[in-house]
This record gives sequence, C-alpha cells and structure tokens, in this order.
Amino acid sequence: MKKIIILSVFLLSQINAFSQYINYQFYEDFLTKYVSEEGYVDYDAIYENHTDLKQVIDRFEKLETYSNWSKNQELSHWINIYNVYSIKLIIDNFPINSIRDVSQSFDLRFIPVKNQLVSLNYIEKEILSKTLDERIHFAINCASISCPNINRVPFYADTIDDQLEVAAKKFINNTTKNDISRKEVKLSKIFDWFAADFLKNNATVIDYINKYSDTRIKENAEIQYLEYNWSLNSQVKFATKEFLALK
Repeated sequence: MKKIIILSVFLLSQINAFSQYINYQFYEDFLTKYVSEEGYVDYDAIYENHTDLKQVIDRFEKLETYSNWSKNQELSHWINIYNVYSIKLIIDNFPINSIRDVSQSFDLRFIPVKNQLVSLNYIEKEILSKTLDERIHFAINCASISCPNINRVPFYADTIDDQLEVAAKKFINNTTKNDISRKEVKLSKIFDWFAADFLKNNATVIDYINKYSDTRIKENAEIQYLEYNWSLNSQVKFATKEFLALK
C-alpha cells in the first residue's frame, strides 16, 4: 500500500510538472522571422504585418502562470514576457527612434498579469530581480542598441541556465556593449546601475567580468562606464550602421 501511495504521489507530481510546461515554439517562429542572427529587430516588417505580433501576444496572454513554479520556470517565462512586450511597446508607438520616446515607457502599465496591468519595470524589479540571478541583465531586451541583443530562441526552464551563461558571455565580449583590455575597461552602464547584483558573490565587478571575458582583466584596471545608447535596436539601422557608434 505504501508503495502505491508513493507511486501515486510521484505520478501526480510528474503530471503537474508536465501540465506546467510551456512550449514557446509560437514565439520562436516569430523571433526567427523578425529578429536577425545578430539580435536586431525588424520593427518595420512587424509593423507592416502587425497581426503576427498580435497572435503572439494573444498566445502569451492565454498562458497560465503558477505560484509553485521553480526559479527556472519563472526566469524563462518572465524574460520572454519582458522581451516580447518591449517589442509590442515599440510597435504600439511606431515609428519612433527610441523606447524613451514613449512617455513613462518603463513604468507604463500595459502588460496584463492575472487581473492587473503591470509595467516592464515591475517585471524586472518585482519578479525577475527577486530570483537573485544577476544574469537577467544579459537576457532582458529594452529595445535599445546598448541593451543585450534579443535571443532568437525563447528561454526555456530546462535550458535556461545554459542560455543565461551564453548570454552573459556574449554580452560581456560584445565590442558594441563593452570595450575590454587588460589594463583598462569601458563597461556598459548596466554594470554601474546594477553593481549590487554583480557584487553579491564577487569582490569587484572586474572579478565578475573575468568569469566570462575572453580578455583577462587586471585587478587594478581602470574602469569607465560608457554612455548608454537608447537608439532603437532596429535591424534597418543596424544594416546601415546607423546609431551603432559607442559614445
């Protein structure tokens, strides 16, 4: 009898886990169509074919979220939500040159969660930041040149740890985001704004970056922070090399 009960509990847990699995293939199809391999977004094409985005948003809004999700389930889902709604915010106000052209862009409550509307900042600070995983800063895309490039593959709970490691390495070694040498580093403002997140388990920001950097930075290297480029991460602008120069 005891074995039957244990087996029943195990089967119920497996069924529950399976029922909570989210297949983001519909989102991947959208990203593959409208995001370049370099991670830039074809907003012009999305605007012209706005029903494609509407269908993706409709699918996201029908997805169930659960209070007993694991950390990886929360991370994957809410990073995907943040990124797709950043795109929606741009398209809802298109044509614009920057997400900052939208009034209160990051505090605008336009994302339906349960029975309320929340903002991009809410998702970042009240949901994602509470997972205590600093790598979210290399995964969420705020529709700007200096932001991490958007991933063409959605984040999934069973692969997200590897995906976040790849995202961290890509961002840190991307010369349009950071300029790294052994004795001097010019870093993204992300490492300044969210320094506390990177210092949780590291003595210095350089210690953290050295985990991923292709160039080993000296501990006494001089640090400067680059001006953040809020220009739209548009595939069209990328193709013409517009707005890409670091300031």
